[in-house]
Amino acid sequence: MAFIFEKSGLLAKGTLVGASVAVLLLSGCGKKNGDHPVGQVIAHVGQDEVTQQELENEFRLANVPADKRDDAVTKRALREIVTRKAVARQAITAKIDREPTVQLDLLRDKEAMLTRSLIQRKLQAQVAGVGQSDLDQYITAHPTQFAKRVVFITDQIELPAQALTAEVGAATKDAKSLAQVEQALTGLKVAFRRNSGALDSASLPPQVLQQLQSEHAGDVFFVRTNGGGVFFKITETQSKPLAGADANALARQMIGKEKAEALSQQVTADALGSATYEGDYARIMKEAPKDTPASAPAK
Repeated sequence: MAFIFEKSGLLAKGTLVGASVAVLLLSGCGKKNGDHPVGQVIAHVGQDEVTQQELENEFRLANVPADKRDDAVTKRALREIVTRKAVARQAITAKIDREPTVQLDLLRDKEAMLTRSLIQRKLQAQVAGVGQSDLDQYITAHPTQFAKRVVFITDQIELPAQALTAEVGAATKDAKSLAQVEQALTGLKVAFRRNSGALDSASLPPQVLQQLQSEHAGDVFFVRTNGGGVFFKITETQSKPLAGADANALARQMIGKEKAEALSQQVTADALGSATYEGDYARIMKEAPKDTPASAPAK
């Protein structure tokens, strides 16, 4: 039997489960004269201007440190700004910015950006208040990430995303060894790669770690990754306790992640609590949400 789970930590036996990725696209837009950031003008694009502050902001968004901003990097950044402004001005001339859907998209992007900025500032304030006692308490409360941290050495078979079909799921769901998985994939003429890997208990969801530790030696597992999927079995378990500065750094990172999730939930709850709805939408929003149907087994 192949045990299959996603990186999110949801486990299921004999199932190929899809992963979803949320992507946010922010569109650039032209600014009217007088609406651009005030500062030293370094370029002109028709009736628009490019300021030093805009260039600095471009570097900030691209995470380019000051010591890396040579002529070539600066040229690429300016090309991006100039192109964006020139094309955006063409769109404004064509009155695309007046189209209802475009206006709604611009409003959505503005609200999303303001939301992220506010949450980020609140989160920074919360994380700044985390002291050594908080780190020590967190480390003690999470032994599998620190004092009892282990690394699972694995023998594995990697598959590309396009190979994760229902046919592959059906052919491998009862596999009791990687040899049987390899035989099934070979029979289906599916390309794969056999190699070794490692899983760190410090980065595994608790339910996934429990699943790995509770199963019998030699069991075959499957995990879906961003680039495809991996069948694997654990060949060795190594004790790798984490302490000192490394433990503090990881604890601070994990605390920050937990605070970010809690803050996001709180912001959503506060927003929903402040809203009122009209007509049938009041009924829709009042009803308890239905459970999302579980993914169907691969057939």
